[in-house]
Amino acid sequence: MNLGNYLFRKYTQPQRLLLVTVLMTAVAGVTALVWYTGGIKYVYSHSMYIPIAIAGIVFGYKGGVIIALAGGLALGPWMPINTATMEMQDTINWVYRTFYFLAVGLLAGLSSDTSRRYIQRLKQFARRDPVSKLPNRKALLERLEEILPRRNQDLDSCCYLLVTLSIDNGMALRSAFGFSVIDSIIDGYARQLHEMPNHQPEVFRIHGGQLAALFPGTKPDDVDVLMQACLKTLPENANFQSLSVYVNRHLGGVLIDNHENDPQAIMQHAEIAIARANDKMTDAFVYTQEVSESIASQLALMADVTDGLKRGEFTMHYQPKVALADGKVYGVEALIRWQHPVRGWVSPDEFIPNAEHSTLILKISEFVLREVMQQVSKWRASGIDLQVAINVSGHDILQPGFAQMLFELLKEFDVPGERIELEITEGTLIEDIDEVVAELLKLTEAQITVSIDDFGTGYSSLQYLYKLPISLLKIDQVFVRYLPEDKGASYIVSAAIVLAQKMGIKSLAEGIETQANLDYLQQLGCDYGQGYLYSKPLSADNFIAWYQNYQPICPKASQLAKESTANDTSMGRPL
Repeated sequence: MNLGNYLFRKYTQPQRLLLVTVLMTAVAGVTALVWYTGGIKYVYSHSMYIPIAIAGIVFGYKGGVIIALAGGLALGPWMPINTATMEMQDTINWVYRTFYFLAVGLLAGLSSDTSRRYIQRLKQFARRDPVSKLPNRKALLERLEEILPRRNQDLDSCCYLLVTLSIDNGMALRSAFGFSVIDSIIDGYARQLHEMPNHQPEVFRIHGGQLAALFPGTKPDDVDVLMQACLKTLPENANFQSLSVYVNRHLGGVLIDNHENDPQAIMQHAEIAIARANDKMTDAFVYTQEVSESIASQLALMADVTDGLKRGEFTMHYQPKVALADGKVYGVEALIRWQHPVRGWVSPDEFIPNAEHSTLILKISEFVLREVMQQVSKWRASGIDLQVAINVSGHDILQPGFAQMLFELLKEFDVPGERIELEITEGTLIEDIDEVVAELLKLTEAQITVSIDDFGTGYSSLQYLYKLPISLLKIDQVFVRYLPEDKGASYIVSAAIVLAQKMGIKSLAEGIETQANLDYLQQLGCDYGQGYLYSKPLSADNFIAWYQNYQPICPKASQLAKESTANDTSMGRPL
């Protein structure tokens, strides 16, 4: 941007006219002052330096020179030395004075122009990424501020799609190839965006590992096609120093429609789109208002968790766990339930996953542990001595003081360690496996049982199963529900049970709903089970009533085997 354009944009037409009028009025005022105070021989003529300096500062050296000439001529050949005698000044006198006026206007203007150029250069640096030289996040925000008013005036010709790209394996790339690898990839992606056929996007580097491209003239029906074109333009394999490296990149798209007038909100929506693409493990995601509302609802729900714990809205329910061989109840699983004052019953799936990514999960787990310990103590006092399984997160186990808190609760409520089982979802065990193993060993020393929950649905590793001090493998209900008809599920369940047997640990199947499920699992050699065939989760009081009236449900295969054995014995055959 040159100086003329800068001045043109800095002042509007009315402002420029007003400033010129003020300066010319000042020149006329000084001229009148000199005339009415007696002429050029008095000191009042020096007042002309003021409008000259102001003109140079405001309009640069050109403005300073013009006002200096005007002032020099105003106090020049027509201004007498003394108005009383009307003696005129020599030509050399007013020419010399005009020269000084010009020097002041020129110097003031050049100083002003130099300062403006320096400021402009600083502003350009503030709007450019220092490495790639691409416009940065600040420049994108300013660009959005610039296009939004025009877009609202002419929607047909000013529709924009903002596409953002995030490199999510940046730490791994830097560790393997050095810090320059991200800059190299970003440069390559930016060049490919600029060279996209049939498109001329404006490209910005909005973060170290993030790019943004602004596509003008995009219709809503063209968004998906353009997003796919961007995916092809920005491949997962990028070149770096003659090597092909894998880039885990996600794209987020935001169609700037007539409802958006806040650049910051548009950038926020772009971040939401990238986050959702990452969560859904898809290459690209286009932002919608429904997504934002869903996130806002989740955040509001999370804000209610702490208050709900204080108000007593959370309670514990218990689902029986049964030995498949004889149908006897050997334990229960404790499940948290939330009766929200506005939303009603809130499923754990609606708040537990988000809580696990924050410190809220620690508050929830502490509440659950205390409630369960207290309930186990009451049951033991009434003659019901069952093991209770509690779901905990890997974040809980690694939290300093978790094991100590558990030991103190066992002591406080006089509950033996073997009456407590900790169920850990297998996906939470992958991170910091060595630390998890160390903490679990502390718990098993107190006779606390450790089991892996939802086996088969996460990121299983036989090495991790080998390392962990576990006593039970829980097979997720997604594989159990359709047994034995679903052959694929049958193979997985059979393999999990055999694996548990080979490792010398027990197996439990979740989600047993039919007699056919039960019979098939018993044939496979599964040890334990739970599900609606026996009972749904019950409140503590309802569980006592159910437990006292429960009649064991045995697999038909087991009954047939017993009947066969009895017949063989009665006929004198050897067992």
